[in-house]
Amino acid sequence: MDLAESARQRRWYHTMELAPDLTTDGWFDLRPHVDRYGLPESMEGMRALDVGTWDGFWAFEMERRGADVVALDLDDERDLDWQPRNRPETFPDEPRGAGFRMAHELLGSKVERINLSIYNATPEEIGQFDVVLCGNVLIHLRDQLLALERIANLCSGTFVTSEEYDTLSSLLPFSVARYRADRPAAVVFWQPSKKTWGKMLWTAGFDRVEVKERFTMEANDGLKVKQILHHAHKS
Repeated sequence: MDLAESARQRRWYHTMELAPDLTTDGWFDLRPHVDRYGLPESMEGMRALDVGTWDGFWAFEMERRGADVVALDLDDERDLDWQPRNRPETFPDEPRGAGFRMAHELLGSKVERINLSIYNATPEEIGQFDVVLCGNVLIHLRDQLLALERIANLCSGTFVTSEEYDTLSSLLPFSVARYRADRPAAVVFWQPSKKTWGKMLWTAGFDRVEVKERFTMEANDGLKVKQILHHAHKS
């Protein structure tokens, strides 16, 4: 079986156009939302980081715009944050990132994918970046603030972050996050309110935090996810 046919038969997280006649059947199609994120039309001369790249949608999009891109993710599902009661007894033999590597080859990409947790990512190891993008990753982490602190240290320009927020706690006039780790169906520990995401970005080290947009993403199975999109900058 050739590479293109393997891609057609694979289960994908991201919908991506890998060739004129090959578009992956992803769980989430981010293409209608790309303009919302406010990436520069030209990223020539920029160094960009995609945190939690999965199949690589944003990494390849930033590369298409001209950036020199590094993509972070973990190869072994054992290394992910799991609630103790949700941790699987067995794990897949195939390493995570197989879809990324397939897309990388089909696109002729030069994106560098690094097997590294954001918790352990430092400027000494991977440098700093003009643009850091993280989409729907922090919501799955046990320590969101630590991850944001690491990102702030890596970011010399703009941090673009889009994350799920909790609609119920967002009705409160103060910053709060809803505890969600007792649910059996999803790997989510804390679901911050709209206000809380902004406060966390400031606490982590970003001096100027802008809410760019709120919107709803819908998966191909009908799941709807409320998103809040921020741009965060150092002073």
